[in-house]
Amino acid sequence: MLKRQYKLFKSVDDKIALTVLYNRENYKILTTFMMTEVHDFYPDVREALENVISGNMEEYAFDGNLLGIEVGKEITEVYFQFEEELLGEPCFISTDELYKLVIEWKEMEERMKRGEDIFPVTIED
Repeated sequence: MLKRQYKLFKSVDDKIALTVLYNRENYKILTTFMMTEVHDFYPDVREALENVISGNMEEYAFDGNLLGIEVGKEITEVYFQFEEELLGEPCFISTDELYKLVIEWKEMEERMKRGEDIFPVTIED
């Protein structure tokens, strides 16, 4: 069962930002992935995942600002692009599960932008 908590925090530039924490140790990198790559490049990340899931492409590689993903039909690798051993281990996650988490992140981000008073919120499935 995957448990995650979406929370708001004040960023260094004094803006309200969204974060998510996962109950699996090897998913820590996904917090950074959502806050950087999905936040900045959501359409590209979603398209990469959808192209492989739908069978339009066998695999797809995407590099963002800090992290990259190698999307395969069954498994996707999320990894730091620079000095991997210093920043953390890569995460191997089901492509379908990552897609679901990316969509969920975007929905939570939209709810935050609308000012919905739901945070912190915990989801388990």
